Amino acid sequence: MQTIVTGTNFSKSSLNACAYAAMLADKYKCRLVLFNLNDVSWIHANSGLFLMDMYRKKRQHEHKAKKQLEDLKKSFPQVEITTFVSSGSFKKEIKTFIAHHQVKLIVMGLAEKNHFYKKVYGSHGVDIAGKLNAPVIIVPEQFKKHTLTHAVLAVDNNEKLHLSSLKEFEFLIKTLKPKVDVLHCRTKEELFNPVKKAIKLNNVNYNIEVVPAKNLEKGINEFNLERFIDLVVIISKKHSLFYNLFAESNTQNIAFNTKVPVMAIHE
Repeated sequence: MQTIVTGTNFSKSSLNACAYAAMLADKYKCRLVLFNLNDVSWIHANSGLFLMDMYRKKRQHEHKAKKQLEDLKKSFPQVEITTFVSSGSFKKEIKTFIAHHQVKLIVMGLAEKNHFYKKVYGSHGVDIAGKLNAPVIIVPEQFKKHTLTHAVLAVDNNEKLHLSSLKEFEFLIKTLKPKVDVLHCRTKEELFNPVKKAIKLNNVNYNIEVVPAKNLEKGINEFNLERFIDLVVIISKKHSLFYNLFAESNTQNIAFNTKVPVMAIHE
């Protein structure tokens, strides 16, 4: 069965992301999995390292996940929701889960911190964004409007886009029917004029809007404020101007400054 996976550590940011994921699962008519990895505690004693309370801790997390499931069910009674509680490396576990299930989307929360200390929940959202064979949506904690009405696809205008990369975004467009803009931020570092004028999504041509910007982050943010965007979509490609966009600092800045979900698609 097709599945949306959402990471939870029961924090405010992850609970908000789970509610957003439930909205998507309801629209997509697919299963939602609440994915939790509990930390394993160790102590050092004369006889060496001992695993402490792993069973007890897992049971606690399973209980919290079940309670979260029940709360989501009240708002989304039609959605099939299950839980997955385990331990280990988040990136490894999520890759294994994707390999054995039909995962359409992964949704992660972004914790709201002060101006001087901004941190993605467990850094997992940034660590996997644009690097897995499933799109990752990072949802800022302050984004409470769990609807999707206007999306912008940011493209590197001189790079070739493959249809396989856009498949899930096309499905999102077809399912949720948001208004869609396609944007290219032209920075001072670019030596040549953009080549492509339009892009085809679901057999519909969308003109590529070219806007001058000091950098990608500012260009996207200004465009979002002007158009009231509620989803930013970026394709992460090696050797592309956008590949380094998913370094931790850039992902944090875009998600915090735009204050809307960011969808990273791996090519």
